[in-house]
Amino acid sequence: MTAVATTQQILDALKPNQALAQWQSDLVARQIDWDDLVVRAIVLGLAPQLHHRLACWSLQPPPRAAAKLAVTYQAQAKRNAAITAQLDELLDACVAENLRPIALKGIHLAACYYANPALRPMNDIDLLFAPAELPRAEALLTRLGYGGKHKSADMGAGVTKHTSTFRRAGAQTATINPYLSAAGERMVEPHISLEESWFGLKVDITPGTRERAETVMLGERPCRVLTPDDLLLHLCLHFCFHLIEGAPAFVQLTDLLIVSASGRVDWPIFTNRACHYRAAPYALAALSLAQKLLAAPVPEETLAELAQATPVRLRRRIAGRGLPDILRRTQQKPLINIRQRLVRGVQDRAETARWARDGRDLLRIWATLLQAARTDTGQMILSRLKRET
Repeated sequence: MTAVATTQQILDALKPNQALAQWQSDLVARQIDWDDLVVRAIVLGLAPQLHHRLACWSLQPPPRAAAKLAVTYQAQAKRNAAITAQLDELLDACVAENLRPIALKGIHLAACYYANPALRPMNDIDLLFAPAELPRAEALLTRLGYGGKHKSADMGAGVTKHTSTFRRAGAQTATINPYLSAAGERMVEPHISLEESWFGLKVDITPGTRERAETVMLGERPCRVLTPDDLLLHLCLHFCFHLIEGAPAFVQLTDLLIVSASGRVDWPIFTNRACHYRAAPYALAALSLAQKLLAAPVPEETLAELAQATPVRLRRRIAGRGLPDILRRTQQKPLINIRQRLVRGVQDRAETARWARDGRDLLRIWATLLQAARTDTGQMILSRLKRET
C-alpha cells in the first residue's frame, strides 16, 4: 500500500490544477517520507517533473531530498542536451542522403510539448523511415560509427515496428532501469512502422501518418513529426503495450497528460482514427487512466465514443483498472532462472490475452506458446539440452 500511496502522491503533484495546500495535506495524511517519495520519483522517471512542480510552488523539500531532485534534474538536462545534439548530427546526415525520417515519442515531446526539454527523460532516439529507406538509413548509421544489432521479427514476442538497434562503440549500455542511466548518447532505433505487437496481439496505425506528418524545429534542425492527433493515438498504444509487456510506463502516462492538455488535439478526429484503426480499446484504457490518475482533460464525449467502440468485456476490465494494476505490471522483479522465465512466459501471454478483441486474437496469442524455439527462453533450453547430450 505504501508504494501505491507514494506513487499517487507523485502523480498528484503533476495534476494540472493541483493546489499546494491539498498536496501537503495529503503528504501528511498518507505519512509519506520525503526520501521515499524522491527515490520513487527517480525510479519511475518522474523526478524532473516533480522537481519542476515543487519549484513552481516555491516548496523546498528537506535538504537531502532536495539535493537528490536537483542532481537528477541537472543530469537529465545535460543528457537531453547531448541527445538533441546527437539528433542534429543524424538529421544533417539524413538530409545529405535525401532521407526524411519522422521523429517519434521522447525527442518530439521534449522539444515541443513539455515546458522544457529536461522534463522528459529519453531512453533512445526513435526515427520512423519508409520501409524502402531502411537499408540506406542503416548504412548511414554504420558510416556514422554506430554498430547495429538485428533481431528477426519472428523471434521473441514478434515485435515488427523495428528489428534493429544502433549504438556507437563505447557508449554506455542500458541499465536495468533506463531512468537511472547516466549515459548522454542514446541508442538509435530505426522504425518502419508504428505497429504495436506482442505475442500475436497487433494493432497498426501507420497508414496515413506519414502523409499527414508536419515539420517542426527539433534542436537546431527541422524534422518531420506526427500531427497531434496521430501523436496522441500513438502514445495511447505505446502506453498500453508497455503495460502488456510489463515495461516502465509512468513517463508514458505523463506524456498522455501533456499532449491531451496541450490544446492541439482535435478530439473528433482523434476518436474517428482510433475507431478506424481498431485501436479504441487502447485509447480508452490509456486516456481513462490518465484522467483518473493525473486529471488529464479528456472530453467525456470522447471517452463515451471510445467505450461504445470497445467490446463490453474489455470495457468492464478497463473501467476497473487503477494504479495498483500499473504498479503490478511494470514493477516486476528481474528473472534469474529458466523456471521463472517459463512461468513469466505463460503469465505474459495471459496478460496479453486479456486485451484480445476477439477469438482470432486469442488464437494468435496462445499459439505463440507452441513456438517456444523462437523465444530467448526456448533458445536457452535448447542450448542446455545440447550441452547435456
